[in-house]
Amino acid sequence: MSRRLAATRLLLCAAPAYLREHGTPTHPSELRQHRLLSYNLLATGDTWNFEGPQGPVAVKVAPRLWSNSGDTCVAVALGGGGIILQPSFLVGPHLRSGALVPLLPDHSAVELGIYAVYPSRRQLMPKVRLMVDFLAQRLAAG
Repeated sequence: MSRRLAATRLLLCAAPAYLREHGTPTHPSELRQHRLLSYNLLATGDTWNFEGPQGPVAVKVAPRLWSNSGDTCVAVALGGGGIILQPSFLVGPHLRSGALVPLLPDHSAVELGIYAVYPSRRQLMPKVRLMVDFLAQRLAAG
């Protein structure tokens, strides 16, 4: 069984120092010319998908760094290592502080669901049900 708790959007961003040195892409196709830091467990693999003013754009990327940790990608990006496509819950605080800058505002990436997954609703332990309900309320509150 699963229960959708919330949604998060993947956001494209980089540190100001990286952008000063390498320039700012103005279209997803320009990402191929940049240092990309990629989460290797992304369902779309080495293709980053965006929805833009002229419709969908898929970019096959060749990342400089692959990591199975979004936190690692964010840490390298904060150090000026490249451009990342990471969930809003990981990059949001850094975007608000200015440590990361959003890129390609006219092209949005996919929205991902955040789910609680458990074996069965029939034999769900009360403490598990309480935890799932708590998470749903907290994540809905933002």
